[in-house]
Amino acid sequence: MKALMSRKPYLISRRLWAGVLATAVIGALTGCRTVTTAPADTRLAGQWSLDKAASDDASAKVVAAINTAQQRLRRRNAERYGMGSDSPSSQSGNNGASGAEGPDESFDTPGDRYGNPGMLGPDFRTLRARLQQALLTPASLHLEVQGELVRITSDQLPPREYRLGERISRFDEYGTSVINATWSHGAFALRSSYTSHASHTERYEVDASTGVLTVTQQISDPTVGKIAIRSVYRRG
Repeated sequence: MKALMSRKPYLISRRLWAGVLATAVIGALTGCRTVTTAPADTRLAGQWSLDKAASDDASAKVVAAINTAQQRLRRRNAERYGMGSDSPSSQSGNNGASGAEGPDESFDTPGDRYGNPGMLGPDFRTLRARLQQALLTPASLHLEVQGELVRITSDQLPPREYRLGERISRFDEYGTSVINATWSHGAFALRSSYTSHASHTERYEVDASTGVLTVTQQISDPTVGKIAIRSVYRRG
């Protein structure tokens, strides 16, 4: 009997802790509510035209990021293998800030045209093309919002449809990804997670005071890091 009585406070304590934990779990689940429809005051729907002067130059930003990654790789290879950054093979891959096409033998190929071994590294030419395509800024957007469905039409391309709560698998110019669509404080957001460990986010938001649509894109690429593009659209 004494042993049973001595265990009773312990049992009560365990029950109390179980109740506390259950309450905490329920509270956490209640606090993480999933938004299933668009906010009532969303202003996204309509036809939009790009204000090029007020927007970032996506192509220039991609070229700058590629050039920075190439220079970083040259320095690393120079430290590891004693290959100087002023050698012909190390300079041929830099196409300059304009992004003009040209020979890209510094990292993409096993050797140069003279038979000398080249630096091993990413295929920057292909990566540049993929990034520019993924961050392409359309001249026009048509947005439709119908409850849980958001439809986005870029230029004259077929529309893309997104339903809140759905996980969409897609293969595009940047690779294979899983896309999640959400609403956050009146802004519609898409997040693509790629099998290459890269990610791409798109955020569509209209300023209530100016009526301007801002589309913010950011790619986090394992090779070049983060590239952020801001595009401004006006109705029309």
